[in-house]
Amino acid sequence: MSERRVNGAGLFMAVALALSTLLWATTTAPRSGAGEADMLGTAWLAEDISGRGVDDGTRSTMEFVKPGQVGGVAGCNRYFGPLVLDGGTIAFGNLAATRMMCAKPVMVQEQRFLKALAQAKRLDLGHEGQTLLIYADGAEPVLRFSRIVNK
Repeated sequence: MSERRVNGAGLFMAVALALSTLLWATTTAPRSGAGEADMLGTAWLAEDISGRGVDDGTRSTMEFVKPGQVGGVAGCNRYFGPLVLDGGTIAFGNLAATRMMCAKPVMVQEQRFLKALAQAKRLDLGHEGQTLLIYADGAEPVLRFSRIVNK
């Protein structure tokens, strides 16, 4: 039977490498599984809808106002209603909205936004919680938001 001595410096380097890899992976990758507690009280500005961007000057927003409730501005009108947020899955219930009319480009963006919300199936947080991605069935997000600070 042979004895083998563990080199202290080698063991230290192996542990340090493992810890740094773990730390890097948890801070740079999008985080799947954002739950209701992660989202509660946050507000978001749409930066992209279905890969077609957003109109300059038209704000589509989403705010997780209280448990099981979402609200915001779709473009022209305010919307609000129920949602189920569990781990990385998201589903919106029947959303209600005000019924104002705005310029055609604003209304077109509003319809694209509401359609994307209706298709939502999962979400990811990225860039240290500053980006929210919502996906339907595909690999590309149908909505990309940036966090609104001071909300």
